[in-house]
Amino acid sequence: MSHDLLPTAAEDSLVLRLVEIFRRRMLLAIAVFALVLAAATSFALHLPDLYRATALVLVERPVSEAIVRAPVSGEVESRLYIIKQEILSRDRLIELIDRFNLYPDLRRRAGIEEVLAQARNDIVVQPAGPEQVSGRTKTVSFTLSYTGDARETVADVANAVAAFYVQQNQRMRSEEAIRTTQFLRDQLAEAKRELDRHEAAMREYTSRYTGELPQQVGVNLATLERLNTQLRLNGEQQIRVIEQRDKLFDGLRDPNVIARAAAGDADVTPQALERLRQIEEVRQKLAEAEVQFTARHPDVVRLREQLAAMEREHTETEAAEKKKREEAEAAARAASAPDPDAPSPQVRRRSLESLDGELEKLRQEEMGIRRTIAAFEQRLESSPQRQQEYSLITRDYAAAKDQYDSLFKRFDEAQLTESMEAGRAGERFRVLEPALPPEGPAAPNRMRLLILGLLVALAAAIGAVLLREQFDTAFHSVDDVRAYTAVPVLISIPPIGRTTIGRRLKVALAMASTVAAIALAASTAAYLARDNAQLVRMIAF
Repeated sequence: MSHDLLPTAAEDSLVLRLVEIFRRRMLLAIAVFALVLAAATSFALHLPDLYRATALVLVERPVSEAIVRAPVSGEVESRLYIIKQEILSRDRLIELIDRFNLYPDLRRRAGIEEVLAQARNDIVVQPAGPEQVSGRTKTVSFTLSYTGDARETVADVANAVAAFYVQQNQRMRSEEAIRTTQFLRDQLAEAKRELDRHEAAMREYTSRYTGELPQQVGVNLATLERLNTQLRLNGEQQIRVIEQRDKLFDGLRDPNVIARAAAGDADVTPQALERLRQIEEVRQKLAEAEVQFTARHPDVVRLREQLAAMEREHTETEAAEKKKREEAEAAARAASAPDPDAPSPQVRRRSLESLDGELEKLRQEEMGIRRTIAAFEQRLESSPQRQQEYSLITRDYAAAKDQYDSLFKRFDEAQLTESMEAGRAGERFRVLEPALPPEGPAAPNRMRLLILGLLVALAAAIGAVLLREQFDTAFHSVDDVRAYTAVPVLISIPPIGRTTIGRRLKVALAMASTVAAIALAASTAAYLARDNAQLVRMIAF
């Protein structure tokens, strides 16, 4: 049985195997590593420098918005966005590019649209502010950055953009305040015309229906009650005049009728007879009133009360007159004789004519009172309709008045804001830190690119070695032979003799090709990187 002189592959360590592979493929690994590293180094060293200048703009609010609420758009973020869109517009950017001669190389080899797109990417606005309770950030400052390939120019461009933001913000706020004031002035004039129209309609309505308005219902009721009282008093006055007239008329027919009546009946005095006659008249009037009116009518109630009072008074005075009957009879007898001091019939007739005139006057007054009562009753009947119409008019007037008051208040605020913006007391932008020329380039980060190139070169070398080893079919060790065949391997003999000239030439050619490839890769990378600012922007920002 044969004995293996060499150890088997299972007994070799993984480290020794890797070292053997690296020793065998060392030239390939070095060549690939040098090629990639040279290209990465040349690429990193030949990239153009890009500079970035930043200006800090502060948002100042000299007057608190809690004191003066400005009708100008209060969101700083919205105005920042609007101003940014204005400065990034085509005309503004072309003016800025021509002013500072920006992107000369890009303008020579590309169109204006590509240049404008690059300028829009290089101008960056970054708001900043403290965190609010609601979770939103209120802008208190913002930074303006510009990136370019000229160290001095980037600061000038950043400061120009910052100055444009300051001017544009002031212009926007002033113009918006003026437009708001003018708009509110026009709206206020229209609201005033509408209010005057409703006021004229209300005046015309109140003058047309004076006394029928809803707020005059209480006055009408009080007036109606007062008129009813006057009517009742007028009726009582007419009754008294009629009674006096009847007395004078009876006296005109027979001046001694009372004396004769008293003499004919000793038990009946003239006063009692008069009271009985008055009671009988009131009773007749009550009967007539009960036929014409209901039991609750004021005249019926008044006559009943008057009749009861007169009967009660007659009963009380009748007993008292019994004691004086003797004196009354003597007085009656004395009165039966002709009295030279008694009024003559002519005087009685003149008094009767005066009472007739007074009675006619009272009747005319009664007719006027009844007409006035009818008019006030008509007013009360039309009050519901007038109330509905008046509520519609007052509702329109109140709406117009509220609209006018609201616009007037907002117009005052707009005028205050306009004066505040004219005096620059409103919200404004102030350049707190102007942009300065940067001390060094902002991109590219060459150290980072070199480290990344070194890692990529190592990875490429390892990958090339593994790939070459994968496709190599030669036997490089006894273990490879043993793994391929079952024939016993007795011994391993290393190469004997000196290296041939052909092999040396082959190695030299390979080294020269490797050096040329490295030089070509470095030159290609340098060509691609030289003046390629867009590539720097893509890999750096």
